[in-house]
Amino acid sequence: MTIERFIPSICALLLSMAAALATSVYHYGPDEYVTIVSGLSPDGKHAITAHGEGDNGYDHFHIYLTDAASGRKIGVLEEIAGALDTGADAFCAKWSDDSKTVTIIYRVDQLSRNLPLRAVSYRISGQRAHRLKGPFKVRGSELFAYYQDSQHETKPSPKVFGTPLK
Repeated sequence: MTIERFIPSICALLLSMAAALATSVYHYGPDEYVTIVSGLSPDGKHAITAHGEGDNGYDHFHIYLTDAASGRKIGVLEEIAGALDTGADAFCAKWSDDSKTVTIIYRVDQLSRNLPLRAVSYRISGQRAHRLKGPFKVRGSELFAYYQDSQHETKPSPKVFGTPLK
């Protein structure tokens, strides 16, 4: 066997590794809040949204609990801190079927071999998010697989509140 036979496979592997390490950033409009992957609650009442300011959205970047009908920000999910990315596509939500709990999964460091993820779980009641657990490390669990699967979705956010930059 010659090395030439392996070159396409090696190139594909290197490209997929580079994509996994790429940082997702976004330039938000002043009043633009973008729903994260799977961020709409099953009952359609809430959305988990991202917003930041300045270059690449890093200034005052936060994840929010938002009213999905009106776009009104209910509150900052303050426990989600130290995120590597500012693009809504780099965060994902895992809602319970009854929309009463949600876990947000996100990256914190691109240099580790194991793609370190953090997660925070919330109970949603009375138009508020109450922290149940986290931030905690996500490793080799159902949440890790869920996050990996969510990153293969290339669809735009299903719900954007406010006005995007042009």
